[in-house]
Amino acid sequence: MQCYKAYAATIIIANYLEIMPEFGRKLPHAAIADWMAQNDIEPEDVLNAPPAIKRWLVELIDHRCLRLPSAA
Repeated sequence: MQCYKAYAATIIIANYLEIMPEFGRKLPHAAIADWMAQNDIEPEDVLNAPPAIKRWLVELIDHRCLRLPSAA
């Protein structure tokens, strides 16, 4: 069940990043999952508050804190 939650969380983040002009594309789910693990972001946090996640991603982009190094 945990892998389904992690996959769903990466899909949510990928969809939000795709609509942001800073990215404009879907990033690899593996890169998003690695980024989530590095920043201690639990899938449940993403699944329980999707609108808050969008605001949080915008803040990270504004502060240049959103770095996905393995995303090509």
